[in-house]
Amino acid sequence: MSDPCLDAHPLRIAGIRFDVRCPRHVRLRKLNPLYRKFVDPGRLEGEEERIRLNMILGDAPGEQGLDAVYTTGESWSMQRDHRHSWIRLQPPGQPRPFWAARFDRGVRSVDIYVDPARTPSGNKMIRLDHPVYYPLDQLLLMNYLARHAGALMHAAGMVSANRAYLFAGASGAGKSTFAQLLVQAKAGRMLSDERIIVRGISGKMVAFGTPWAGTAGIAGNGSAPLTGLFLLRHGLENRMTKLAPDAALDRLLPLLSIPWYDAGPMARIIAFAKKVAAAVPCYEFSFIPDPAAVVFFREFKRSLS
Repeated sequence: MSDPCLDAHPLRIAGIRFDVRCPRHVRLRKLNPLYRKFVDPGRLEGEEERIRLNMILGDAPGEQGLDAVYTTGESWSMQRDHRHSWIRLQPPGQPRPFWAARFDRGVRSVDIYVDPARTPSGNKMIRLDHPVYYPLDQLLLMNYLARHAGALMHAAGMVSANRAYLFAGASGAGKSTFAQLLVQAKAGRMLSDERIIVRGISGKMVAFGTPWAGTAGIAGNGSAPLTGLFLLRHGLENRMTKLAPDAALDRLLPLLSIPWYDAGPMARIIAFAKKVAAAVPCYEFSFIPDPAAVVFFREFKRSLS
């Protein structure tokens, strides 16, 4: 039976708490500074959402009898049997995985097998990296959210007057640039310049900050009801164009973390994206990357109130 890890830091991301349990004599290394913002000092009560991660020192079971689902060809791969999914982190040239994670269909319990060759022997205190870290945390959340009305989006986000505004786009669209302009203008409380989680909660769409920052290094632990979604593009002038739900959905889908290789979660996330596009006002925001763009946005935002 494992116990809470020595020096463990329970994290809460988008309302989901990660509890880490370890064998004796295991300590976790210090969290990345961006993740420290998401340390949860509270105590679990009732049926609060949580994912339990059990650290296991030892070789993971082999891949015999597992169906291949996906491989990046560079770092991680996914397999599945009739009860569980497996994620293995094994960069090219490594004889065995750094770690292998097994989780159930509901992503409630995760067993993480750590390569014993990467840990000291004897009775010495063993230090391991905190498991809530890229890529495992995003992969687990992507699968969890697919079953619980949510999705991970490539977007910057801010909160103003308890309303969230997201600025979505692919790499190079201007997420970090516009986020930095918002920070300079003190336009609101920033959630992220790169990754946002959107969830359907009590009939509302709610945006959450995440620890996964972009080039501007912005990661905020906060949330608010989603009031507007802006699809960014660089332009020759500052201009807003209202998008119909179908057009917004077409623009939105490439910006979501969707496991296209996995039919079940894929279908659920697409269905959720349709609800977001129908429920939240969506616009194409063509902008010039200077402070005037924030002035333009602020004036436009008043019309949404």
